[in-house]
Amino acid sequence: MAKRNGSSTLSENVTKKLQSDILAGQYEPGSPLIVSELAKGFDVSVAVVREALTRLATQGLVLQNPNHGFSVKTVSEEELNNIIQARSINESEALRLSIAYGDLTWESNVIAVHHKLSQTAEYKEVNQKLVVSEQWSDIHRQFHYQLIAACPNPVLLDICRRLWDLSEFYRHYSTPQQQIRDGRAEHKALSDAVLDRDSDRAVKLFRAHIQLTADILFDNR
Repeated sequence: MAKRNGSSTLSENVTKKLQSDILAGQYEPGSPLIVSELAKGFDVSVAVVREALTRLATQGLVLQNPNHGFSVKTVSEEELNNIIQARSINESEALRLSIAYGDLTWESNVIAVHHKLSQTAEYKEVNQKLVVSEQWSDIHRQFHYQLIAACPNPVLLDICRRLWDLSEFYRHYSTPQQQIRDGRAEHKALSDAVLDRDSDRAVKLFRAHIQLTADILFDNR
């Protein structure tokens, strides 16, 4: 049992690291994920890596082909539009419910995480390539999660989190083009609307916020 638990923990750690690397754009869309090479790099068994990749495949970040192994998911305008539509439907409702049920502690948490986000640099340069800062990315995720954290429906929240990961993959993929937007102003306006308890304005701003990611990516290829 101890061995199985240890293997499970290793798989979870590898899953999280691979997920982070994929969402951070460390792997090109469609690129192969060689199990043996990853096992060597992580210093774990092939079985551990295979389990981690299988988990990521269920999340939609990795493609699993019986004849060709694993690869990073590809990108398509149709899929991104579907993701944006799904987020618009589900996260908008979660946002309305969060605004309706959120208390003063929730408001304080929104204010705190927004302040952290506004004070953190979004981009950094790695090997002469501009990438999203891991610290900013983590706080950005916290900000959007906190906006809907008071939603009392755990099933809806889980759907929102899964859609977030798929959307985040595309946002990182469009990093060079994202610089033309004023993300800080967008987040400030969204935070203000939520704290004002203006559901209609908050949902309108949220939908425009996520739609802009798709518009920038596919208008600037």
